[in-house]
Amino acid sequence: MKKFKSDDRKYLLFAEKIEQIFTYGFVLNSDIRHYIDSTFLSPSINELEEIINDEHNCERDSLIELLFFPDDSMQVKLEEFLESEDFKKKDEEKVLSYILDKKLLTTIRFPESKDSLKFFLPKSSAMQFLSRLNISRKLNERLIKAIDEFVSDKCKTAVKVRLRNARVEFTENKIMFLSSFFEKIKVEDNYFFKCLDFMLDFFDRLEDDSNILQSLLDKKELYFCNLQKAVKFEEMLNKNNMETLISRGVRIPHISKEDAMHNIVIIDTITLAVYGEQYPSPLER
Repeated sequence: MKKFKSDDRKYLLFAEKIEQIFTYGFVLNSDIRHYIDSTFLSPSINELEEIINDEHNCERDSLIELLFFPDDSMQVKLEEFLESEDFKKKDEEKVLSYILDKKLLTTIRFPESKDSLKFFLPKSSAMQFLSRLNISRKLNERLIKAIDEFVSDKCKTAVKVRLRNARVEFTENKIMFLSSFFEKIKVEDNYFFKCLDFMLDFFDRLEDDSNILQSLLDKKELYFCNLQKAVKFEEMLNKNNMETLISRGVRIPHISKEDAMHNIVIIDTITLAVYGEQYPSPLER
């Protein structure tokens, strides 16, 4: 192990936390397994090992990128440390040097069996993993305060991970909205995260946040129009086959009836919680 200065202690400590994740290994989830089976024709474990070690296979890099993607459960283990330290983008290189210096042996685990693959961690994988942790991103202090005060203990860290990963510029209006969101929305944990994920995606696409309520109502109106189109198409499909509708120039809706209804309910849940009396009743809409 390289000698390190006292000033570098935080880099070493963080590298050790990442080392623990790689040492434990990565479990193939259903999405990755589906990608492997469809791309490589359901390979055996030995065949998969050959693919991973074949640097000339054009699909290898995409596979390794998926295998070593830091999911929420991994990031939750790192979030408290990241919140307590001040990392810059350039600090990734120092952390990476400590990780690579150990020449880590990592594991890919198969959930349906006790089988596993072990191999040395590629440098590119360590770099991608570290880059996706967004270690230099500092969460807004007011948002942290709102999360710590209003979000349940078992969800707090996961919420902070969501914000760290979000591609959102947290303007004053968005900070005020989310602070109120964390304080007022009272739903079960699973639905809470669906609402939060919806808002973070909504904010990422929102060009003007001067009136968030109106933007949400406009979005709801769009979903309602899509719902009507989906219902109308479903009725037409009950009377005609797909080929006939296509020949008539009928456009196939790009959103399902279920998705539209789900998003409408999400918007209603959020706006009623955050805006309360400001949110127009169904008779006023």
